[in-house]
Amino acid sequence: MSRIIQIQNDFTAGAIDPKLRARTDITQYKSGLTTARNVSIQPQGGAKRRDGTKYITELDNAVSVGSVRMVPFEFSVSDSYMIVFTSAASSPGLVSGIMYIFKNRQQITGISGTVNGSIYTSTDAPSIPNLTEDIVAEMNWVQSADSLILVHEDLEPILIQRGLNDQKWNIENIQFSHIPKYAFDFDTHEPNYTVTPSATSGNITLTASSATTDTGAAQAGTANTITLKAATSYTTDDEPNGMFITITSGTGSGQVRHVEDYVASTKILTVYPTWDTAPDATSNYKVQPFGTATVDEYIVAKNGFGRARVTEFVTDTSVKALVEVPFFDTTAITAGNFETEHGYEDAWSSSRGWPRSATFHEGRLFFGGSKQRPSTIWGSRVSDFFNFDVGEALDDASVEATLDTGTFNAIVDVYSGRHLQVFTTGGEFYVPQSLDTPITPSSLIVKQQTAFGIKSGVRVQNVDGSTIFVQRQGKSLQEFIYSDTVQAYTSVKISLLSSHLIKTPTDMAVRKSTSTDDGDRLLIINGDDGSIACYTLLRSQNVIAPSEWTTDGEFKAVAVDVDDIYVVTQRTKSGQDYYYVEVFDADTLLDCATTGTSGTTISVPQLQNKTVKIIRDGVLEPDQTVPTPPSAVEITFATPATTSYQIGLNFTPEVKTLPVEPNLPSGSLKGFKKRIFEINADLFETQSLTIDGKLVPFRSFGTEVLDGAVQEYTGIKTLNGVLGYSYDGQITIGQDVPLKMNLLGIDYKVSIGQ
Repeated sequence: MSRIIQIQNDFTAGAIDPKLRARTDITQYKSGLTTARNVSIQPQGGAKRRDGTKYITELDNAVSVGSVRMVPFEFSVSDSYMIVFTSAASSPGLVSGIMYIFKNRQQITGISGTVNGSIYTSTDAPSIPNLTEDIVAEMNWVQSADSLILVHEDLEPILIQRGLNDQKWNIENIQFSHIPKYAFDFDTHEPNYTVTPSATSGNITLTASSATTDTGAAQAGTANTITLKAATSYTTDDEPNGMFITITSGTGSGQVRHVEDYVASTKILTVYPTWDTAPDATSNYKVQPFGTATVDEYIVAKNGFGRARVTEFVTDTSVKALVEVPFFDTTAITAGNFETEHGYEDAWSSSRGWPRSATFHEGRLFFGGSKQRPSTIWGSRVSDFFNFDVGEALDDASVEATLDTGTFNAIVDVYSGRHLQVFTTGGEFYVPQSLDTPITPSSLIVKQQTAFGIKSGVRVQNVDGSTIFVQRQGKSLQEFIYSDTVQAYTSVKISLLSSHLIKTPTDMAVRKSTSTDDGDRLLIINGDDGSIACYTLLRSQNVIAPSEWTTDGEFKAVAVDVDDIYVVTQRTKSGQDYYYVEVFDADTLLDCATTGTSGTTISVPQLQNKTVKIIRDGVLEPDQTVPTPPSAVEITFATPATTSYQIGLNFTPEVKTLPVEPNLPSGSLKGFKKRIFEINADLFETQSLTIDGKLVPFRSFGTEVLDGAVQEYTGIKTLNGVLGYSYDGQITIGQDVPLKMNLLGIDYKVSIGQ
């Protein structure tokens, strides 16, 4: 039998996947844990009891809360907000969303403003039409100055603007000055007329001549046809194809459509797209070479010399156009030697779907993907965010690119970092730029870097220059980072050693480090069990320290307002589920807590029918069960509070070491029984601790008042006389009461037996 001393100076590897129990050879084993629950790993190496949460408000349960999403909104240095969106069916058949606004950890009430021009007044939570459960769960957003833009492929983009003060908020659908076009139903025709360009390049005028036009009163019409007058000028099939027909008066007046087909024997002319209002025998029409609907169509010379996009309708026989491929000369192009391309319509609409992701990058608003064009990105004109006109393709014009890679790549998120980054279901892309070269229509290219794919509904996050995303199947956490060495992006699994903590993620947020006691905290909501996977990240020291946070209920959403971590929790109250908005607080030791300074009787309606912990003036009072209505939903202290109090739900921190493996020169000790007979815990400002279920004393008889607050202890606490042999030799450290705990490290003496 031999005895050794084992030391674990830090816990900076956090909770390690159980599948790595045999990997005693890796560096992380020496600083890893089997369990790190309800603790935060500090960059210095310690494991500290996680912050508790303060209760703010209950989301409106007069309606059925579906999905929930939290969106931070930073208006200025002194004005930042947390906006909570929920989907709710307020009555059968009427679906709308609800918007709650919080500032400085309090809900803003009495909000007023407009929704698409309609005035609303004095509401605590304005309604937003059409925010269904599926939309809220996967919506995307971006902010600029006083404006927040919400997008989803099934939602017409929404603009939310803060007004003159905290209580003024306007909500409207974005009014685009120009939406990009796309030929969803692409078709070509060879019109029966001659077209003459005024110049070979640049902005030109195209003039039509030798065309057979026709006017008169229709005989009849259907959803996509019109029967021309009996004595029509068109006597052969397809003669007016490629021209335009305008309803000049009568039923359907003002409509302009492309002539798709004509049958001379029946005088039936087919149009594209279908009529808004079908014409009939009262309708008068006019057929001519050009119409207002010709804008954004193309006229293409068949010899390969000449392609122009129509930019403006002038007259029935004249349009303005922008040349994309120069014409050979200005000679008239006769019928049969050119064709028109049509079928172009708005790339985004109620019928074609809307953009599904958004970001601002170098003075442009970029949209990524839409319902029917899932692999395309669009960039607005510079400093004209709602104008996507390509114009003359100058450097400040709108840009567009489609990810054609041979595999399906539906864009899920776009992010403005060192480069414009594009995340899809099939891979990760970026737009190459040198440091002093902006994105322009002529320079826009998109390159694929890795092929992991991203999970829809979980926004990417930036941590110290790297972009973090959840892999498509929701089973790993990836870091997308640029390497100056290879001049490309790489993607690394940062959850490789802690994959057991990633359980169907639904939301993710980052709280940036605010002091030397903090690293960056990456917080991931797990959909399977409502836990939070919390990663402490400190890239400069290669610290990736995961832990698991649980609560009495489930965490449903998370977001960060500057340095405040907000969560939405689902908790059970009197047998029913309720949704609460809460905020993590460094001075709070309980969850869903009500806190204050002094008082005797405190109302805690969020905790009715719950057994709660009470900390009054730093002293733990006996547990109480909160009454339910009609009784007063309140707690009365055994002794009135004079300086502070907390009433809330307890959570238990737990730190469990990995199986002891000292890796002696003689070989592994895995097959030997071990007994840990002395444990020394190095503590910092700690008030309570248990080691292997045994309470470590923090008080002693003497001058200390026994019914006063436990004094914080910094130093080493020793537990002797630990009995029992095992093959693992693990230590479990935790608490049975909600007081401060900060474990810096441990050393222990191990007895090895055959």
